[in-house]
Amino acid sequence: MRFVPFIDKTKAIDFTAATTLARRLNDDFKITPAPPQYDVKSVISCISQALNEENVVLIGVTNKYYLRLKKALSLVLKSELYENENIKEQVCELESDAHELYYKFMNGNVIFPSDDGFYSGYGMSTNPHKIIVLPLSDEKYLPMLSQVKEFVLDRETEYNEYEVLKESKNISSKYARIFVVSSLVSIVAALGTALFEVLRG
Repeated sequence: MRFVPFIDKTKAIDFTAATTLARRLNDDFKITPAPPQYDVKSVISCISQALNEENVVLIGVTNKYYLRLKKALSLVLKSELYENENIKEQVCELESDAHELYYKFMNGNVIFPSDDGFYSGYGMSTNPHKIIVLPLSDEKYLPMLSQVKEFVLDRETEYNEYEVLKESKNISSKYARIFVVSSLVSIVAALGTALFEVLRG
């Protein structure tokens, strides 16, 4: 597993949080740490490179970049975002005008809910590759780690369109497309530059 910290380089607390998460992950997995990433372009590039060497890439993202990373991944993977009703209910109960990306996820995501819905983790899979995103706040990710372990060790996690439609009955079929591709590597590598142009523009 490649561990990629996506943090704010001006905050020492982010470095500490990333180190703590890496140590906890190392209890269950063989971790290969990547250098910290500080912007969307670099983290997408890092993911692409890591998938050439590892089947599993886990990004530990600081709260500051959580929403930005989710939007970037949905663009790169060409995957529509949908509302998770359970998480939306939790989030909006605490903050009625919360940003929709807190409770929107890509079709086919396996979601690792936080206690209050905010900064929930999520995973995506096209076997044998998996990408996992976890918040760097330990109070958020600690309850998620057992689910993450199950997701990583599950050899049958790849989603197909039927499964997504079955689990997302209220989503129209045009939003039920998922990134059924031969490899996450080719998508990330091919669209990394295009993503940067979109975000810059």
